[in-house]
Amino acid sequence: MIKNIFIPFENTQITGNLHINKGSKTLVIMCHGFGDTKDEPNVKRVAELLDENFNVFRFTFTDHKDPYLPEEKLNIDVVVKYFYRKYEEIVLLGVSLGGLSATLGVLNNKKINKLILVNPFAFFHNKVAWRFRKKIIGMFFAYFFVKKIRDNLNFYFRNFKPQSITIPALLIVAKNDQKVDSIHGKKLYKMIGNIEKKLIIDKEIDHGLTKESYKKTVTGYINNWLKK
Repeated sequence: MIKNIFIPFENTQITGNLHINKGSKTLVIMCHGFGDTKDEPNVKRVAELLDENFNVFRFTFTDHKDPYLPEEKLNIDVVVKYFYRKYEEIVLLGVSLGGLSATLGVLNNKKINKLILVNPFAFFHNKVAWRFRKKIIGMFFAYFFVKKIRDNLNFYFRNFKPQSITIPALLIVAKNDQKVDSIHGKKLYKMIGNIEKKLIIDKEIDHGLTKESYKKTVTGYINNWLKK
């Protein structure tokens, strides 16, 4: 069963779909990647695979057309607050750029119990982000002229503190990721403060989980980890 959910947020609303599994007391909240929405086929399919074992909420960030980290952090806070009394366990799942949003979202939010990141983008600096160097260099040049970019980067550098994450974390990384270097996930894993963490490096999956077998592989990892 899938239920449409509309959560008030400032002067708009967060729209999402709740996949209901009455046999589970766990809710997985999905944070999509850059340019995606809750209705992107891979996002929807992963939710369908996960709802065989858990409740799943997939939503569209209110800033999805122009990512703004402070707003995405607030989106996550509002969504978690809306659901947390209804479930015994809240799990935040972030994919690609949504992995960065989820990493920021869990900090100082005691209502989130576990964190899962799939092929996360996490770093705007040093050689880890080399594949995106043209866009990132452009952002830094625009820093002094565009307030939104300045606020975005300031928020990132003030709040990106994975060493402060105190909940169990699972990171799933494509070894041969052609979009976001696997070093992002590997380095982020090392930085996460909680010792209860796991890193899976898969040799077959790609960044966007474009094949059904890739989606089943990743959801299999997630199912096994959450059921322990």
